[in-house]
Amino acid sequence: MFQPAYISENDAPAKKKILMVALKLFVERGLGETTIRDIAAESGYTNPALFKHFENKEALALHLFECCYLALFQAASHAFAAQERYKQRQRAVIEAFVQALHEDSAAVLFAQENLRQFWPKVSPAIRRHSILGLIRTMLEDGQREGSVTKDVDIEILTVVWIGTVQQFARVWYFGNYRKKQAKIVTELQEILMRAVAV
Repeated sequence: MFQPAYISENDAPAKKKILMVALKLFVERGLGETTIRDIAAESGYTNPALFKHFENKEALALHLFECCYLALFQAASHAFAAQERYKQRQRAVIEAFVQALHEDSAAVLFAQENLRQFWPKVSPAIRRHSILGLIRTMLEDGQREGSVTKDVDIEILTVVWIGTVQQFARVWYFGNYRKKQAKIVTELQEILMRAVAV
């Protein structure tokens, strides 16, 4: 059975429920629009139950961000390490990303949508795991291999790559893209190969 990255099997039932409800509300309504009372009411627990596990809403949101972001990085990193050539490596990273969306689209969207707010606050251990850095390394390796253009600045290529995938996550989350997973991976692969091609 799938267990979200932000839930530990050692978490108390109340904490698990609070985390699941908080993530859902943060993604649906936004951080600013979601209150502690909203989370308590929808989870069926009281405000004091929430404060037993988290100091405040910001601590809860940061915890969720770190867990969701790290899970996404680890999925992409494992896919990256499993391949050596650029084309296969890119496809593996896209497959990992699409699989993460399939398993828990709210977690993927939450990590992406709140990067600007939470990245300066994350622990040093999390900061060592940059998805942006991973994609840049993949593209640089692709340039050395001759599969990725050197005519466009690597920073721009990285932004194009990441931006395409992030925008796709938004469309996926809101149910505006209904193709099969394998077809999605193939189409993203083709688009991104064209975007960075020599």
